[in-house]
Amino acid sequence: MRTSYLGSALLAIAEVVLAYSSPILRDNDVFRRDVLTKLPRNADENSLRFQPALDFDKDSCYNTAAVDVQGNLNPGLPNKGSPSAGCRDISRLDNANVYSRSRCNNGWCAYITGRGTGGHVHDWENVVVFVQNNKRIARVAPSAHGEYKGATNNPVLDGDHPLIVYHKNGLSTHAFRIAKEEERYDVENDFGWWQIADLVAWDGYPSGFVQEQLTHHDFGKATIKLVDSRFGDNLKKAAGDSIPGFDPYQG
Repeated sequence: MRTSYLGSALLAIAEVVLAYSSPILRDNDVFRRDVLTKLPRNADENSLRFQPALDFDKDSCYNTAAVDVQGNLNPGLPNKGSPSAGCRDISRLDNANVYSRSRCNNGWCAYITGRGTGGHVHDWENVVVFVQNNKRIARVAPSAHGEYKGATNNPVLDGDHPLIVYHKNGLSTHAFRIAKEEERYDVENDFGWWQIADLVAWDGYPSGFVQEQLTHHDFGKATIKLVDSRFGDNLKKAAGDSIPGFDPYQG
């Protein structure tokens, strides 16, 4: 039976990005080289407060740290095998980070979680959380291959944490989706509770070098939406017509 326990009481910021690696060849193969030591949690109170809590369907991969304190990048996993082969080792959750960036103006703050598209060595999708006056979650928009068609103004919450599931949504692709109410007590990850990984805010990296190593790296088709060239456009797309007055390019 699923438990609703939510680890630590963390918050979320405008963009939280998760690094995932694609599946490997055999279920019993664990490529330890792709598990880096995570960065320490370093984010502001409001970013932690609204951070999405995640679960992972059994046919999907766990996220893990994308960069370590020395600036070493996660090499990813070979793009082979079944959609969840060898990438659900518990050490990945033990060393998971979430990366974030926020934008606040006109009474609104925006918060994203990220991961790309399935079938790549690295996978970045994102979840955007829009909060009004630092009190009310007005909209949660999980990405699915660059689109936010699953966005809702009535998300399933545990306190101030939106509940988000990483799932298989195609023959060999994965994406985020809003959890269903009946899934609240039906967690499928190995810990048995909703996961809130250590959050690293845009200004919370141990050094500028580490941040640049991550944000300037070419991950191919899997792109990080926190960088200046993509951040505002993705906030605009996630907001749709539901966040009146919010400027995705200001602040």
